[in-house]
Amino acid sequence: MTDSPATDSNGLTRRQALTAAAALCGFGAVALSSGAVAQASGTLRVQLSQFPALKRVGGAAVVGSLNGVQVGVVRTGRSKYVALDRSCPHAGGIVMQSGSQWVCPLHGSRFDLDGDKVSGVTPSGLRRLKSRLSGGFLTISG
Repeated sequence: MTDSPATDSNGLTRRQALTAAAALCGFGAVALSSGAVAQASGTLRVQLSQFPALKRVGGAAVVGSLNGVQVGVVRTGRSKYVALDRSCPHAGGIVMQSGSQWVCPLHGSRFDLDGDKVSGVTPSGLRRLKSRLSGGFLTISG
């Protein structure tokens, strides 16, 4: 029997893991209060200039969450953007951007940047969220 604390598969003790998680939560609070993203009354307000990938047509970025929904934004035209719910319709996995597609980590379903189904077991594409562009801000609602 040893007196050393138990560690997880990454070699972290429970205390170290909790400290890291608390630090990340603090970082997230700072990021949300920085003005790049603000959430209020059922909307997510995104300052587009704070996301370099959205400066070009075809660029995509993960911008935050709205009422527990993870949100991605794609620039589809000079002044056009699409906001997407990043939950895979198949099993709810949170899709991640990979090149010019969104990919579900659970079962490998693939979607184009606009959220349309490309391949996989998913029954449909990603859900589009309502969005409105005004003065360099994209306001997103469910």
